[in-house]
Amino acid sequence: MASDIDYDSFDYNSSQDPFDIDYQIDLFEFRQFVKSKKTKQKIKKSSCPISMKTLKCQPIVVKINCMSYKKTPKAEQKSFRYNRYPQNSELFECDEVCDEVFGEKSICTQSNVPSNPSKILEPEHLESFSNFRRHFYHVNHQRIKSSLKDHPNIEITNIRVASVNESVQNDFMKTLKQNISYFPQLVYHGTMLNNIESILHYGFLIPNQAHPSNSEAPIIASAHGQSFGNGIYCSRTAVYSLSYVNTTNTLLVCAAIPKRDKVGLIKCCYGNIFVLSDVTRIIPLFFIDFKYLNQSGTNRPWYNKQKELKIDENQEIKKSIVISRKYLRKVLNYMNDDIRKNNQYQIRSFDLFN
Repeated sequence: MASDIDYDSFDYNSSQDPFDIDYQIDLFEFRQFVKSKKTKQKIKKSSCPISMKTLKCQPIVVKINCMSYKKTPKAEQKSFRYNRYPQNSELFECDEVCDEVFGEKSICTQSNVPSNPSKILEPEHLESFSNFRRHFYHVNHQRIKSSLKDHPNIEITNIRVASVNESVQNDFMKTLKQNISYFPQLVYHGTMLNNIESILHYGFLIPNQAHPSNSEAPIIASAHGQSFGNGIYCSRTAVYSLSYVNTTNTLLVCAAIPKRDKVGLIKCCYGNIFVLSDVTRIIPLFFIDFKYLNQSGTNRPWYNKQKELKIDENQEIKKSIVISRKYLRKVLNYMNDDIRKNNQYQIRSFDLFN
């Protein structure tokens, strides 16, 4: 109830204006409402100002708004004493080709992730020579990049694809499909700059023997002797093949299919040296371009990319360009509109003196 002091300012005599009386009554009721509101305890707001209907139909909203929901932070990776693979690895042309095929950043460019691809030839790897070459690089890319690390004064500047003649590719793939039990060996071959173009066009040749399938291939003579018999010499180590590189700073990276005995041991293997007696059992896949540091050797030119053999583009299947009918219709309508505009604003000349 209100005190007597609150009623002193109000006069209810009939002589007053009725509108003034109503105003005073309204003002009194408003003051009483304000006093009663101050005396009441303040009701705490709900921690989740959501209706019951929303609470029942949206449990996820309830979890986020009504509970102290905190996501646990992810565990940070431990810092090891050393990294097995360097974080900043150089990218070569072969890595770019590998990225274009797989779309995302492939394992060939991720140096801090160890890769253990299987040395198994799947049917998709035998569909074409390009598929086999990509898989071969995917398996051996770390070994190829670190092939010259034992030579401290040599730095690899680039690793690029070797453009081999299509007939050489077909002969190698035919031999590979007949020997799918073992994965081809990674070998290196060093030679003179003038011989690289012949190797890309005719493949490797055995000295003093004609090519078994290509009559246009020349008959070559032995350049470094035949210590382990007549055949094609290659090495498992790139440093050993450097001693046979002349007039160039380009080394050949090859895939070899050596003959094996019944047990599975490689024939004609003399330490790190392979001697192959069949020209279809070895093929060049990549070039390693290198340079000598600190004037430890003479830097000679690399094999020129412009001289690489280009695959005949006419043999590739060209997809026909399909143009939808609506685009052709738009072009025709546009052409017709231009013709109408030109006809509408023709300049006509009149002979006034005829």
